[in-house]
Amino acid sequence: MTVYRTQATTAATAAVASGGGVPVPAAAVRGRSPLLADEFFLLAADDVTGRPRLPAGPVGYGLAAALLADLVDAGALRVHDGRLWLAARHVPVDALGGWILRWLAAEPRHRRVGTWLALLAPRAHGQVARRLTAAGVVRPRTVRRRLLTTAVVQVPTDMNRAAWAWARLTVRLQRGEPLPAFEARLGGLCLVTGLDDFVLTGLPAAARRHLHRETAARLPAEIAELFTIARHRLDGAAHRRHCGEPG
Repeated sequence: MTVYRTQATTAATAAVASGGGVPVPAAAVRGRSPLLADEFFLLAADDVTGRPRLPAGPVGYGLAAALLADLVDAGALRVHDGRLWLAARHVPVDALGGWILRWLAAEPRHRRVGTWLALLAPRAHGQVARRLTAAGVVRPRTVRRRLLTTAVVQVPTDMNRAAWAWARLTVRLQRGEPLPAFEARLGGLCLVTGLDDFVLTGLPAAARRHLHRETAARLPAEIAELFTIARHRLDGAAHRRHCGEPG
């Protein structure tokens, strides 16, 4: 996979490294922590054109894992022994989180994490795109593809905003600094989906080792279990494609 840095990501990194200049996400301004699914969505697409940096499969599973991780962090879900459990009622979540919780509640016989990742993965990109569009973070644009076909990409309305999480993560990796909880989660998703090749472009080899160490040490057990299952699902899908087996 060819990865490259845009002018926006380069500028965002310089701003973070100098101690300012990159705006925090709107959610953080309103007093709420940024959502992992939103930041992974932006990280997995070019911050200028909106074109994806990864194939649809890894993006979908990464977003599905991020959506579930956001609900675990909100106290609405628990992960144990490969299963999901509704942890509490009346936990304040947004409309997308509420939709997932209602779906889980309606399917009490299905609790395996892998099952829900597979169910959410094909829907996750569209759902998160709608949330970010409603927030004014991205806007849909139809682009031409080969063979006279078209596709819809989600173009960031603010390139620096789109590069915010990438800049914070790469600067800490370059400096060998400890990763805060949110960056550790984002770094873990990069390792799950293969987006680490983009994040680590141009960084020394020590940065990759640092990313592995920090995510292994700082991810809570439930989030680590969730990400591990997502990684196994993606590995299994890749193996089936290689062997010519049906998905």
